[in-house]
Amino acid sequence: TSYTSGIYVSWGLSTDVPVPGDYDGDGKVDPAIFRPSTGLWAILKSSTSYSSGIFVSWGLSTDVPVPADFDGDGKTDPAIFRPSTGLWAILKSSASYGSGIFQTWGLSTDVPINQRPQP
Repeated sequence: TSYTSGIYVSWGLSTDVPVPGDYDGDGKVDPAIFRPSTGLWAILKSSTSYSSGIFVSWGLSTDVPVPADFDGDGKTDPAIFRPSTGLWAILKSSASYGSGIFQTWGLSTDVPINQRPQP
């Protein structure tokens, strides 16, 4: 690729947290945001040439987004770590985002390994 052109997309608000990942499983990273104020995940799918998205509510304002392919289906799953309780909540892409996995693991002072410490 010569990188002579680019794709420019306005996606999200200044208070949103970027959470890019391959949410549609096409091998390309999808622009995505987590909106702490509402718990909204807004994912712009590269498989549709960025013309449609996935929108799910998952999390609270104090949660830390930790997206990854937790269910092994080749798609990034929206997930949060709740520091106040040590709860991990994973929304499974393999179940069309209709069910989740909930597991308490860790202490309120723990930091998820793919995140920097929160102020």
